[in-house]
Amino acid sequence: MALQNSTSRPIKTVSFHQNWSAYAFLAPALVILFLSLLLPAVATLLMSFTDVSFLKPTSFVGFDNYIKLFNDARFQQAVGNTIHYTIGVTFPTMVLGLLAAVALNQKVPGRMAFRTIFYLPVLTSLIAAAVVWAYVYEPYAGPLNGVLTRVGLPPQPWLQNPSLAMNSLIIMAIWRDFGTAMIIYLAGLQDIPNDLYEAARLDGAKGKDIFLRITVPMLSSVTFYLLIILIVQTFQVFGAIYVMTQGGPLGSTETVVYQMYQTAFGYTEFGYSAAMSTILFLTILVFSIIGTRIMRRKDV
Repeated sequence: MALQNSTSRPIKTVSFHQNWSAYAFLAPALVILFLSLLLPAVATLLMSFTDVSFLKPTSFVGFDNYIKLFNDARFQQAVGNTIHYTIGVTFPTMVLGLLAAVALNQKVPGRMAFRTIFYLPVLTSLIAAAVVWAYVYEPYAGPLNGVLTRVGLPPQPWLQNPSLAMNSLIIMAIWRDFGTAMIIYLAGLQDIPNDLYEAARLDGAKGKDIFLRITVPMLSSVTFYLLIILIVQTFQVFGAIYVMTQGGPLGSTETVVYQMYQTAFGYTEFGYSAAMSTILFLTILVFSIIGTRIMRRKDV
């Protein structure tokens, strides 16, 4: 006969009434989450199947907004501009952030001051930074063209030339965001054991080999996390474009989010704008899910 474990105790089931205080503490956050995120998301999805404009009676149009969307040359240009901006900001920001983090992770004089200086643009208001950079790019009295004139180069219409405007916005975004990349990479660098570097030096590895064979692979998880964060962030760019270019010239800086704003509040086509918003939401959701799953596989 099997001996009964005298130390075993019956498992108690916890009822809702016994944990009412926990649900009471969670209720305000759940209500805020529902009102600020879930309810607007559902309302936007439903609106995307209508022709609501608040200027005429609303009717159900099914998938007409989405069909129109994929045939809209202006929307396709906005998608191309968004991809251009995302690629142009994401990879240089990551490279510069990594190089700055590696340099400032060394025991060099004044490294704390440099860390603070490099991170200050992140703390700056986006609108204030955009106003300052608009002045920097000013074609007649801007300091950037002043420097070009002094060295004998012709001044450039940075924000007025369709071939220069988007790249000018990208430079401003890199200046503002690379401090975030630097801080994230610094945190990752400090988690790498020093024993790996010491063993590599004992084996005769040089600085370049240590960086490429130890530092970069050990920061792969941090790099992928930063990649997803920057992609999601740059896909939603709006403030700098609104202040500096208003989508011009000739639509060269009009991104998906700015076009959504213009379509909804400029042309009062809220149903069509809701369809754009839904496509953008699904795109960001796909990137987030893929990133989360890859990160989980790496942690296993």
